[in-house]
Amino acid sequence: MAKVNNMAMITTMATIPQIIANAMDEPDVRSDAASRGSRAEAIIADLFEHADWRVRRDERPDSAGSNLIVRRGRTTLLVQVKAAAEGRADRLIPLWSQAYLEALRAAGDKHQPLTVIAAPRIAPRAAEQVLKFAADVAPEAAIGVIDFEGLREFRGPQLEHLSAEHSPAPARIRSAVQGQSDIFSDLNQWMLKVLLATELPEKLLSAPRIRYQNASQLARAANVSVMSAFRFVQQLERDGYLHESSGSLELVRRGDLFRRWREAAARRVIEVPVRFLLRGDPQKELARTLRSGRGCLALFAAAKALGFGFVQGVLPHVYVQRLDPASIAEWKNIVVAGPGEQPDILLRQAPAPQSVYRGLVRVNDTPVSDILQVWLDVSNSPSRGAEQADLIQRRILDKLISGAHANR
Repeated sequence: MAKVNNMAMITTMATIPQIIANAMDEPDVRSDAASRGSRAEAIIADLFEHADWRVRRDERPDSAGSNLIVRRGRTTLLVQVKAAAEGRADRLIPLWSQAYLEALRAAGDKHQPLTVIAAPRIAPRAAEQVLKFAADVAPEAAIGVIDFEGLREFRGPQLEHLSAEHSPAPARIRSAVQGQSDIFSDLNQWMLKVLLATELPEKLLSAPRIRYQNASQLARAANVSVMSAFRFVQQLERDGYLHESSGSLELVRRGDLFRRWREAAARRVIEVPVRFLLRGDPQKELARTLRSGRGCLALFAAAKALGFGFVQGVLPHVYVQRLDPASIAEWKNIVVAGPGEQPDILLRQAPAPQSVYRGLVRVNDTPVSDILQVWLDVSNSPSRGAEQADLIQRRILDKLISGAHANR
């Protein structure tokens, strides 16, 4: 009965029309709402994951809005996250009221509801006003108030440990930290491949082939943390690479995205010329080396194995995860080529090992870099790499980059 009374009081003090009217007063609420919401969800997912909770999206057909399900032990919470454009108490309290009603309805009898309110910046006094309002009208309610500068205030069983002192960094430091986000980090490159996999043949890229409605689905398919996927999707949205009105994670502005991806791949490489101890057929020795599972064909040798060979007379490149004397010593049939010795292959340290090894394919039981990886690698090779990359792009990637497959 207490819940009914609390809900009636909240509905009286902050009606849905009032909330809508407040939101319409925000000039940027419609354009930036999705970005704020994604960022808030990412922060919440990160907090719970670091506290050893399991995090997933609530994807029930009857679920209202975008909710998270977090679980630890026997405790399961349905987290309703709402993000406001401003951190004023007169905006946050009605927003919390709406979110609390929605969380109660979505949680039902299966979960405990937790309502979290967020904004770019919330003063500690405004956060306390929201917490006090919630305690007055719904003392049993679990609540969180966070901002994008470090404020973390939680009330409820097993939640107080998530709270943190509010010590915002100076603006110049916040700006520098935000600028360090790398859309082409190792795992992000792998998730890009997962998003593009439906438009490529399986023989050219190993990755799940479904469409993803949200970051949580992408995280499961790519086998990465929910937080990593949330950050990645949030940055794609912020940089304008996701279709705004699509019901799935659909990449747009691909020409610019691939250009930046190729530029990001132009990093210093570490490679070592090696020769086989047994001076027999180098192709057989290469195949035996690759079957050990510690490497995969790369660059021009990979292009040839995939059926796009163009450049002849270049030593085969083999990617390894780590390139140092100890790791080379583990390969029983190779040694570093000395001065004046003719090398048989070039061992190269994989620049993005997660992306390289998760996406590789097998050709006649030989592990081979996927076609996207080959295109990236040869694009930055001085040995006729531009011509090899152009061949791959014309025959395979032009439609992918233009989005022709996605629009069919």
